[in-house]
Amino acid sequence: MKYRRHNQTGYTLVELLLYIAIVGSLLTAIVFFLGTTVESRLKNETISEVNDQGASIMDTLTQTIRNATSITSPASGASLPALTLVVPTGTLSPTVFDLSGTLFGLNLDGGTSDTSDHDAMNATKIVAGATGTISSLNAYVATVAASPNNQAQMALYSGTTPTTLLATSSSVTLKANTWNNFPIPTTPVTSGQTYWIAYNTNGLATGDNDLRERSGSAGQSGFLAQTFGTWPNSWTPTTQSTEFSMYAMIDPANTPGAIRIKEGSGSVVPLTDSNVQLSGLNFRNLTRTGAPGVIQITFTLSRLNPLGRNEYDYQKTFTASAEVGW
Repeated sequence: MKYRRHNQTGYTLVELLLYIAIVGSLLTAIVFFLGTTVESRLKNETISEVNDQGASIMDTLTQTIRNATSITSPASGASLPALTLVVPTGTLSPTVFDLSGTLFGLNLDGGTSDTSDHDAMNATKIVAGATGTISSLNAYVATVAASPNNQAQMALYSGTTPTTLLATSSSVTLKANTWNNFPIPTTPVTSGQTYWIAYNTNGLATGDNDLRERSGSAGQSGFLAQTFGTWPNSWTPTTQSTEFSMYAMIDPANTPGAIRIKEGSGSVVPLTDSNVQLSGLNFRNLTRTGAPGVIQITFTLSRLNPLGRNEYDYQKTFTASAEVGW
């Protein structure tokens, strides 16, 4: 009997491995492409959100100032985180712009730069003026070192000395001569209790990443050497009579700090949404004697990332001037 020989069909082991390698490479390329696309989309959305809200806020502020008849506060030559205007429509007067929540710390440029803040915890002691939550900390930093020594972190402690670590931020890339925002997990604070806002940085020399400050009361601030990147649960500071330009906003409604407007006896209306944090709000009255009122406006918007997710962090400082009755 004769047997017919059949040719075997299928893949050899070498061919199978080759096909698997090709498919694997294609899948890797697709995943990388999709990841890059999503990351780019998130980045563009974040930048657009900050820019759009900043432009909208500034437009509202400048138009209201131009339509106003006079400035109630701040006084000529002074700066405040709130603006009060007299406007022609009586039911809308006074019109007030300010920050939501209760101020926690110093939200003004102290006028003097501290020294040797690198690898040291520098903190200001604050008694909370309200009960609520804090979702970010802010610091005004002077000269900033070159990368990679341009990083800083902030922390919140409680106690008459910093005895209990409540929250810490991730590292933030600093910007010079402006406010820098440090998101933290939403943290409750209690009215009348003592807290400390602390700052540390990885600068290399005196003058790197230093805080701004002003004279304060005895023991209002303190410092202690500490390698950047770690925060002890408690520490005992060397105290000094200064106040650092660091602050937060206590929000009783557990919403991010926002600029808001109040027209006459009407309700307060926020001008930013819950995705961004506003910091460094400052109105400077540049009015000279006999001249129309002029207000310089400055604020910083930051995209919130309080949970430390792998999202694109972005912040931008907006500055403009507007003249009353222009």
